[in-house]
Amino acid sequence: MTIFFIKSLLSLLLLLCAGLSMYTMFEIFGRGTSAVSAWHFKKLHKVSGYVYVLLFVLVSYLCIGFMTASKAEPSPRAALHVVLAWSIIALFILKVLFVRVYRQFYAQARTIGFVMGVMSFAIVGISGGHYLAVSGFGKDRSVDKSAYYKLRGPLLHVVGTGIPGPSAIKTDRLSIERGRTLFLSRCSSCHDALSTNTMVGPGLKGLLKNPALPVSKHPATAESLRFQLRQPMGRMPSFAYLSEDEMNDLIAYLNTL
Repeated sequence: MTIFFIKSLLSLLLLLCAGLSMYTMFEIFGRGTSAVSAWHFKKLHKVSGYVYVLLFVLVSYLCIGFMTASKAEPSPRAALHVVLAWSIIALFILKVLFVRVYRQFYAQARTIGFVMGVMSFAIVGISGGHYLAVSGFGKDRSVDKSAYYKLRGPLLHVVGTGIPGPSAIKTDRLSIERGRTLFLSRCSSCHDALSTNTMVGPGLKGLLKNPALPVSKHPATAESLRFQLRQPMGRMPSFAYLSEDEMNDLIAYLNTL
């Protein structure tokens, strides 16, 4: 079980609470139910709202923990996820104010609740839904190599990026030569292979002989390098277009520095 799988399941529960809140709202204001039925629906709406907030906070805790540990620039999908999450928080605060303080705007609270529900479906679809789809509902662990976690008390705690420990690195001459060619054509304009002096990016001499990578401070492993190439930091461009064989060759050369 991975942090992504945990977040996806929690997101599905959050989606269930959002759907339940929308359903009870429709029953109360859309059907004109009896006073007794309306009272029960209001109670259910309130409980589902509390659980929604609790799950939202927990999922946010895991997401922020992962972003802090990975130190990576968010992908476009992750950036959209963040924008939607902040929008939901802002709308929730506004809804509470309309219900508790500025009651002359009470009618608008219904619209805000509906918009929050729709946005919840969107945010879960682009995050948890995407992960469950590409991973075969958590069966494919290869998509989880960017992070792992351990338990700290009752909560999950992200502790690193990349699979801990050394990964297999090619050492044959042909792979190293192909990697050197790749480095000269794609990397040498920004990185010095013969020193640790900074050009545009840091020098890479002894890169995999140190305990951590120079900028990200991720563990100095082949998996961390693959993650860095796919989701780089700062001004470094992404090399996600490289094939797996090309990445293996490039890492084989970097291992000789």
